[in-house]
Amino acid sequence: GPGNEVWSYYGHSALRIQDKMHGSDVAVNWGMFSFRQNFFILRFVFGLTDYQIGIYPMTDFLAEYAAEGRWVRKQRINLSRDEKINILHAIEENAKPENRTYRYNFFFDNCTTRAREMILTNIGYCNTNFDDKETQSTYRQEIHKLNGDHRWSRFGNDLLLGYLADQPISKREWEFLPDNLSRDFATEGRKDTTVQKTMAEVYPTKKRYIKLVDSTFYLIPVQADHATESESITPFRVALALGAFIFLLSIIEVFKRKNFWWLDMTLLILTGIPGFILLAMIFSEHPTVQINFQILILNPLNLIFAWKTCRNLYKGKIYWYYNIWGILLFVSLFMQIWQHYAEGMEILALSLLMRYVIRSIVYDLRKQKKQLNK
Repeated sequence: GPGNEVWSYYGHSALRIQDKMHGSDVAVNWGMFSFRQNFFILRFVFGLTDYQIGIYPMTDFLAEYAAEGRWVRKQRINLSRDEKINILHAIEENAKPENRTYRYNFFFDNCTTRAREMILTNIGYCNTNFDDKETQSTYRQEIHKLNGDHRWSRFGNDLLLGYLADQPISKREWEFLPDNLSRDFATEGRKDTTVQKTMAEVYPTKKRYIKLVDSTFYLIPVQADHATESESITPFRVALALGAFIFLLSIIEVFKRKNFWWLDMTLLILTGIPGFILLAMIFSEHPTVQINFQILILNPLNLIFAWKTCRNLYKGKIYWYYNIWGILLFVSLFMQIWQHYAEGMEILALSLLMRYVIRSIVYDLRKQKKQLNK
């Protein structure tokens, strides 16, 4: 079940191997990582984080999640003796020092997908009736179901996730989340069939699927649902306040015939600095962050051209990049057709565009007035 830390909002999956004859009961966990790794956060963002397989007593596994107040649900998988042996051999091979580390990817290669592949590849995909059809969901929609109560965390995710996170995903891709995979295992079956016994051959014999999961129960029950404390300061409110501030200063500037060039300088710098983060995402190994239309709003070019742009504004002139900035902001609003933006980003874009329009209109009016005076 989900936890309270950012990395635990989405749940977790592991395999339990229980050998009652030999008194062995262990958890096989592909979610082992350490914050002690050099530049852990930076490596995680760029898709360069290494995770490991870990095998340890099930009692320790349960104690860890009980301490975090998280539920644990067990699905007992219906396997033949040969399949169990094949899985044990595969895990043994995976746990060797040269094989235990893997390059983690939140969507494509994580603790859940590793556990799934360990089971299904040793059963044989051809022996299951898993249907890898396209879903009506996206990666972004799926994680929104689990981080919706954590507005700033969701904002951070949505800011980094780009266009590809809003494309429809297949059923296999949909299984990157533990609860999604759990639901598929509970509803899908095996193609192995068995003859259904009928009373005195009154009815024709029928064949039925063998369920992939033969029992489900909680090892740690779901605790009482404690309402998440609402966040009084949300990305939407911050964006709204910033938009109102920009609009108010722009109106004061017009009516008092002032030149608030410093406001444009501040806005260009503040939107340019985070733009370099989005620019760096182009080189990430996470495909879903490489194409991000929000870079038109948080634009690294703003920082590069801030000085020349504002030096001209100080002199009452419009630098060519200022017009480019306005065009990019307009295009960014149009690009929301294909990409979902982080909460409040469209308000920020509208506020900046409004600032550009007001400033440009005032400049044109003053320019025309000077020409008439001549």
